[in-house]
Amino acid sequence: MKIEEAFSRFVGKEVIVYTVSNGLATGGLIECTLDEIGDGWLRIKQENDNESILNIDNVIRVRDYPRNKNGKKKMIFD
Repeated sequence: MKIEEAFSRFVGKEVIVYTVSNGLATGGLIECTLDEIGDGWLRIKQENDNESILNIDNVIRVRDYPRNKNGKKKMIFD
């Protein structure tokens, strides 16, 4: 299975994308909606309507945005 196929289940959902910085395991996290997946890239849209394209090689992890039992967003402590 290609990584693009694994990420395809997150298309259209609010997610948290963890990225690497300068080749180190320490990076950042981006709260966004995953809009589209291409051959080696992800297109994301953040809450302030900024669109970005990420290289999949720089993505460590993608996960659903955690929510509580009422459906509200939880705080993130990663």
